[in-house]
Amino acid sequence: MKSIDFKRKGSAIRVMNEDTKKVKYNWDRVVYIIFIIGALVFLSYYAVNKLFYIKADGQVLYENVIIRLTDDCRVLSYQKREGDTVRKGDSLFVYTLDKDDLNGGGGNYGALKGNINDTTYQQAPDWKEKEKFALQKKAATNVIEINSNKEIIKSYQAELQRLENEVVLDVLPKSRLEFVQNEILRFQTNVDKLNSENQQYYALIYQLNQAEKLKPAIKSTRNGAIGVGGGNGGGGDENDSTKVFYSPINGTITRIYTQQFEVALKSDQIMAIHKNTPMYIKGFFDQEDMSYFKEGDLVNIEFPDGTKSNGVIRRFYYATYSLPDEFQKRYEPTTRTIAADIYPVEESEYKHWKSFYKLGATITKYKY
Repeated sequence: MKSIDFKRKGSAIRVMNEDTKKVKYNWDRVVYIIFIIGALVFLSYYAVNKLFYIKADGQVLYENVIIRLTDDCRVLSYQKREGDTVRKGDSLFVYTLDKDDLNGGGGNYGALKGNINDTTYQQAPDWKEKEKFALQKKAATNVIEINSNKEIIKSYQAELQRLENEVVLDVLPKSRLEFVQNEILRFQTNVDKLNSENQQYYALIYQLNQAEKLKPAIKSTRNGAIGVGGGNGGGGDENDSTKVFYSPINGTITRIYTQQFEVALKSDQIMAIHKNTPMYIKGFFDQEDMSYFKEGDLVNIEFPDGTKSNGVIRRFYYATYSLPDEFQKRYEPTTRTIAADIYPVEESEYKHWKSFYKLGATITKYKY
């Protein structure tokens, strides 16, 4: 019987240890995951802000008064400079009335008014007739344009009801109805403007007629004589060639728009005076957010340098306001917003707000 006991020898084959392979990362997958996470975070942030918060642009301002005159004038000298503090009744600037349309195209109305009964003036009696004829011609031209505008308004109003019905039935787009309504408003505004101009023309014609009846009893004043007196801001006797404008309020002069010896039309701004009142932020809220805020609500404010503050809504304006140019997006239609005045919650914040005068701020409020 054979033996089943085998003699085992060591194997001649040696096993080599394999080198450990480095794990390769799938960078495309990593970038994709990071992108997905970033997109989710952004969408979550946007959704939270859209659903739970309202945001608005704001501008830090002072309560101010813009100084204008009811007639064209020439500013001779300023008694105050920008940054000066003034009290009610302080003299601000010296001016003289300037009526080019009454003085042949370039004279001084104050001098004309003083010399209206002078011998020199009476030597040219046809001057008044020429001026009256020119004013009557302008008024007659305005009457023709007024009648034309009224006819256009009447034709638009005749089709207004028809357009409203067609818009309701989706026959015409709503923009067509809005166009007609805007045209009616534009022509009506032009009619009001022309009527106002005619009233001024008639008043000037009346003054010229009255001048013919006056007797030569008023002497012209010397150039440079400053009238003393006043009423409603303007000082000086009615026949003085120069007058003084007095401050109507207590405040600080922040801006002078008209330079010395420059002519300021009655529509031009001459000076701006800030009242001695707290600063505020004029906020511009979207109309669709109107139901989420009211007077007395607290808001969060972020300034351009990243600092934050708290404010309270004190007042709303009845009319909608056009968004200021610095907040308006370029090449987009003008946005109309709801304007509100926001004041600091604590008086100590006024000092912080002053450094951002005329700068923008971001206003945030929790909806609920």
